[in-house]
Amino acid sequence: MSTYNFTGRVAVVTGAAKGIGAATAQLLAECDATVIAFDIDDEALADRQSAWAKQGLTISTKTVDLRSSSAIDAAFDTIQAEHGRLDVLANVAGIVRYGYIDDDDFTEDDWDAILDTNLKATYLTCRRAVPIIRRSGGGAIVNMASVQAVASQQTVAAYAASKGAVISFTRSIALDYAADGIRCNCVLPGSVETPMLRQGAEKFGGEDPEGTMQQWGAAQPLGFLIQPVDIANLIAFLASDEARVITGAPFIADAGLLAKLGV
Repeated sequence: MSTYNFTGRVAVVTGAAKGIGAATAQLLAECDATVIAFDIDDEALADRQSAWAKQGLTISTKTVDLRSSSAIDAAFDTIQAEHGRLDVLANVAGIVRYGYIDDDDFTEDDWDAILDTNLKATYLTCRRAVPIIRRSGGGAIVNMASVQAVASQQTVAAYAASKGAVISFTRSIALDYAADGIRCNCVLPGSVETPMLRQGAEKFGGEDPEGTMQQWGAAQPLGFLIQPVDIANLIAFLASDEARVITGAPFIADAGLLAKLGV
């Protein structure tokens, strides 16, 4: 049952082929939004679109390299031409690569890939979305940060830096475009059961990545792995009229992780 009413509204969700992005696109569509799902992985995006269709959901998909300003420009030009408006932008796409910054295995290209995907892409999508949302009478942007923006671990310097910057960027966008009726907030998830978390578990969890993921979930005070739909629910709320007085805010959704001292 849909919680929020997005009838007549157009939403773009990035990183929508998997994980939180897929859950967000699905939830917004279930709430009657017209959803355009972006992802760089065209095969995964096609599989996801097929799954949505079997559930009776019509979600448009676009294969977009978010590190390319020309690709983003082309995608938003199409949205403007086809829909004439935009009300919601959910910037969910993100990547992580592990390593100490002085390791030969962690290169400048790795740093650039993380910052370009997690931070620059957020700027590029907002740059194109803001004028369309303004002409549509206002709307909402929700960016994806992480608990690692404020309390980190080893070997994730680039990822943590990118997510910390997303929080600052979000505040600035909120202030710059408040007079246009555009709200901008960000979400800081803890350990969510996604392909990205599995990637980390496969790197650090030895022969039992599934067990490692469950341990990470158990380490959160609520005692379980967060599900993608849990974060999608928060994104939908922040994009809805029910959150009309909320802007410039980082929302922690970590099952209590940051509240817990490691002693």
